[in-house]
Amino acid sequence: MDNMLVESVKDYLGITTDDEDVNRNISIKSKAVKNYLVKAGAKIDENNYSEEVIACIATGVNDLLNNKAGDTKFSPAFNMLAMQICVG
Repeated sequence: MDNMLVESVKDYLGITTDDEDVNRNISIKSKAVKNYLVKAGAKIDENNYSEEVIACIATGVNDLLNNKAGDTKFSPAFNMLAMQICVG
C-alpha cells in the first residue's frame, strides 16, 4: 500500500479517519486512478507526488466513491485535470 498517496488523497478529500477499511478502499481506488493516468501517458513520480497529481487522483477517487452501481464514470473536473497531467 502506498501510504503517502493514501494519506495525501485522504487529506485532499478531508477524510480524517484511520479506519482500516477506509484506508484499504482509498488505496484500491487511488491505485486504479493512478494506473488509469499512467496508461493515458502521465509521468508520475511515486517518490514525490506533485500537488497536481494528488488533486487529480483525489478527484478521481472521489468520483469512484460517489458512483452508483452500474454507472461508473469520471467527472468533467477529473477529465480536465487528467488531460493537463497526461499532456504536460
